[in-house]
Amino acid sequence: MKTLVWCSSAIPVTPSERRSGRPIGRDVHAYQAMLRNYEDIARWADAFGFDGFGSAEHHFQTEGGENMPNSLLLYAKLAAQTRQIMFAPMPVILPAHNPVRVAEDLALFTHMFPGRLGVAFARGDQTRWMQTLTQDDAIVARHPGSDARNREIFDEYLSIVERAWAEDAFQHQGKHYQVPYPAGGIHNWPLADWTRTYGGPDEVDADGAVRQIGVVPKPLHRPTVFIPTTSPRTVTDAARNGRTLLLTARSREKVRSIAELYRDTARAHGRDLRLGEGTGVVAKVFLGDTFDEAFDLAVQTSGYWFHNVFQAFGFNEGLRTAVDDPHRTLRLDDARALTRRMYEAGLLLCGTADQVRDQMQEMYEVYGGGRLDWFVWEFWTQALPGEDAPDIQRRQLKTYAEKVMPTFR
Repeated sequence: MKTLVWCSSAIPVTPSERRSGRPIGRDVHAYQAMLRNYEDIARWADAFGFDGFGSAEHHFQTEGGENMPNSLLLYAKLAAQTRQIMFAPMPVILPAHNPVRVAEDLALFTHMFPGRLGVAFARGDQTRWMQTLTQDDAIVARHPGSDARNREIFDEYLSIVERAWAEDAFQHQGKHYQVPYPAGGIHNWPLADWTRTYGGPDEVDADGAVRQIGVVPKPLHRPTVFIPTTSPRTVTDAARNGRTLLLTARSREKVRSIAELYRDTARAHGRDLRLGEGTGVVAKVFLGDTFDEAFDLAVQTSGYWFHNVFQAFGFNEGLRTAVDDPHRTLRLDDARALTRRMYEAGLLLCGTADQVRDQMQEMYEVYGGGRLDWFVWEFWTQALPGEDAPDIQRRQLKTYAEKVMPTFR
C-alpha cells in the first residue's frame, strides 16, 4: 500500500488572531508563513519515504481556510527540491477549467519531472468560487437543478483530457465543449499545407480547414488518475476507465460495498482485480505517546475545521447514526464531539503508533479479504497554530513513516 499525504493549506492562526487579522487570507505575511510551512511538510514527506503529496483546490477563502488556488504551479518548485515523491493536485475541479488547458499543463509537468505526477479530478460543490470562476449559477454539484448538469460537464471534460493525452489528434463535438471550435472546422487555415505535411494525418482536410486538434506535449507517462467517489455511478465509471477510486473512510460496511462494486465492475470490463486493487481510502491520522494526546491534537485541527467549516457543507452526513434525527441536517455540538464521531466511524485514526497500526490493518484489508493500493492521509496537523507546530508536524510524519508505514508495504 502506498501512502499519499493530502495536506491542508489552511492558515494556522488562533481564532482570536483570525478575528483581529481579518481577512487573514489576504494577509501576505500570514500566507507566506503558511506557504513555507506547507513546503516544509512536502520536503519532510519526501525525505521520510512517502509516496505522494497533494492538496485540494480552493479559491476566495479570505477567512483563511483552504488557500491553494494552483497547486501544480507550486509543485513545480517543490519537485525541483525533492527526490522521489509524486505530486498530485487533489483534486482539479474540472467543470471550473478549460479541459484542453488542463491536459496541456499536466502533460508538461510529466516532461519536467518524469514519473512524479498523479492527479485527482472532481466535480466541485462550493457555490462561491464555482459560480464566480465559471460565470454560471447552475453548475455546482450536489445542488438541486445543477447536479445533473455538473456531472455532464465533468464527464465530458474528463473524456477530453484523456483523449488529448492518448490521441495524436482528435475531434470532439459535445454538449458543452468542441474541439476544434467550431467542431465543423476552422476554415482558411493559413498554414494548411504546412500542417498537412508535418502535422497529424487528419488535422487539416483537402480544403484547408482544421478538422482535428493535436495537444502538445503528449504526456511522457500517463498520470495516475484518482477519482473521489460520491455515487455508485462515479464508482462504475472509474472501474470501467481504469481510474483509481478514492473512498472516504466512514461507514466500514459502506467502504467494503463500494470496493466490491469497483472490483466487480472492473472484472466485468476485462480487468481482473482483487478487492482493494485500484482503490484508495482517505482518512485522518493523529499520533501521540497516548491516545488522549493524539485525540487532543485531532480536536485542535481536524475537529476545529470540520466543526466550523465543513459541516456547513453537509460533510457530516457520512457520520450519521441511527440515533440522529433523519429529518435534520447533522450538526455536532462542538469540535470534540465531532472528532469523537469521526473516530468512531473510522474516518479518523488516532492513538499511539501501535494503536493506529491496528486501526489501519482493518482498513488496509478493506474490512475483510482485500488489500488496498493507496492510503491518503488527510493531514490537518498543518492547520495547527503556534511555534511548536512544525516540530509536531514533522514528528507526526516521522513516526508514521518509521512505525506504521512499513507494516503495509
